[in-house]
Amino acid sequence: MAKVQGGYLVAKTLHELGVREIFSLGGGHINPIYNACLDLGIRLIDTHHEQGAAMAADAYGRVARKPGVCLVTAGPGFTNALTGIAGAYMSNAPLIIISGRSGVEENDKLSLQEIDQQAMAAPVTKWARTVFDPARIPEYVSNAYKRAVSGRPGPVYLGMSYEVLYPNCDEKEVSPYSTLIPSSKTEPGDGVIEEFISLLKQAKRPVAIAGSGSWYSGADKELLKFIEGVNIPLFTLNFGRGIVSDDHPLCFGPASASAPNAFRKVTSEADLIILLGIRLSLYIAFGRTFNPKAKVVQIDIDSAEIGRNRPADLGVVGDLGSVLAKTNRFIEEKSIGLDYSKWSKKVRSLRDKEWKKAKEIRDSEKIPIHPVRVSKAVEEVLGGAGILVIDGGDTQAWTDGHYCVKNPGHYVKGGPLGCMGVGVPFAIGTKVARPDKQVVLITGDGAVGMNFMEFETAIRHKIPFVAVVCNDQAWGMTKHQLEITYGKKRPKVGVDLNFTPFHELVNVLGGYGELVSDPKELHGAIERAFSSGVPALINVVTDPDAVSGATYAITEMMMSVNKK
Repeated sequence: MAKVQGGYLVAKTLHELGVREIFSLGGGHINPIYNACLDLGIRLIDTHHEQGAAMAADAYGRVARKPGVCLVTAGPGFTNALTGIAGAYMSNAPLIIISGRSGVEENDKLSLQEIDQQAMAAPVTKWARTVFDPARIPEYVSNAYKRAVSGRPGPVYLGMSYEVLYPNCDEKEVSPYSTLIPSSKTEPGDGVIEEFISLLKQAKRPVAIAGSGSWYSGADKELLKFIEGVNIPLFTLNFGRGIVSDDHPLCFGPASASAPNAFRKVTSEADLIILLGIRLSLYIAFGRTFNPKAKVVQIDIDSAEIGRNRPADLGVVGDLGSVLAKTNRFIEEKSIGLDYSKWSKKVRSLRDKEWKKAKEIRDSEKIPIHPVRVSKAVEEVLGGAGILVIDGGDTQAWTDGHYCVKNPGHYVKGGPLGCMGVGVPFAIGTKVARPDKQVVLITGDGAVGMNFMEFETAIRHKIPFVAVVCNDQAWGMTKHQLEITYGKKRPKVGVDLNFTPFHELVNVLGGYGELVSDPKELHGAIERAFSSGVPALINVVTDPDAVSGATYAITEMMMSVNKK
């Protein structure tokens, strides 16, 4: 067998694992991997900043349900990617971060870009290792891939110095490794299912809430069968959005205390809450809106998640799709009659009452344009078939509460890290993962500016998507928080922005840009952007006084310390 560089072994193993795209920013430490990708036909999508590469790989992993790969150089190459890695960790996104590092022989000599990268990666990854032997590269790369997707998905880190990537290695000396991915479709015993059914039988007002675990499990068919079989109302969150279409009679949209769909009231009245692959994070108000007397059933692939922020009366550890499949079989085989249609009808009535107010905003033709009117236009143009990416503060909150998601894996947002600036990289990663889909990013003007130059990345690599910017000339959520806390008359600093002509900048870069100030122009502008066939941006002048329910809720939480 031939002698090959360590960098070739990295690329070869990734190729064997099915990796065909890598998001990266170059540097001398990782040149051997770049060179090998050329020979193996792996597409390198090089960005302007390592943060953009990590975030694009994060979105790719979420949408494709297999690890996105981010390749960066040593020192600042790695530290620049750290925010993207942390975001993936907080959101359970499968991601492999491969980084160059300073030479082992130079440890503690203040060498170029010498920093303890593994120690920095460890708190925000499932698994972090440094490779010291070229012959063990395939072993480590294949293990990293498996760890990223096994159990609860998440990011993993591999560091490799030039002493590992540059030397030649005889392929026959490579340590044994396997690229087969083991199944994690675990399910509980019969007794656990019987206990679950027993709690269902006792309930009169149950509610199911599905999170990202339902997407990673591929549980859409079994979940739909379950809720239809017993007529139970369902709310969804994060990558659970669209697992059952929001226009299904039993699906009531986002699991958010600030959404106009009666989630807060419904969960305060429910007597059984079934958590399906969802964590009780800030996004779901930590479960504090739930009826304190309600029983809780929690199904999750990770035992450590059971009981977080709200003790579970029944914790079920296993793959969600497998658990629901077994539950559905049990109900059928035992001819168990469960029907909560009367309760679901009441939930629908509560939702419809709140939605009337939201519909007024969605249909508004006022100028300046309300962000919800923007999300409605995008929703109508995409028609449920395209994928929506969201970013920003108030912009994200408004869209999150009012956008109708109709298909699984078609709604991409950040996560508990709360990082803004993910939008353009996320849109790139999403489009690379699903080139067959139209992709739209709805974002704020502050957020889009953070990684704006990745538009040039998209243009250069011919990755077309449409960004719709809600431009209120401010860091809107923070500005409104200051106004709520200290009064509108109080001078504010650090929250106002000039009107940035993002559309003109995209035009100059070689994309398509357009300015919109009238809601009647939204449809046409979005359609023209798609027809352009290039990365495009619609710069929309939006209402600077539109304050989301999420802003009020977060401000209330922060001000509550004064009441303690």
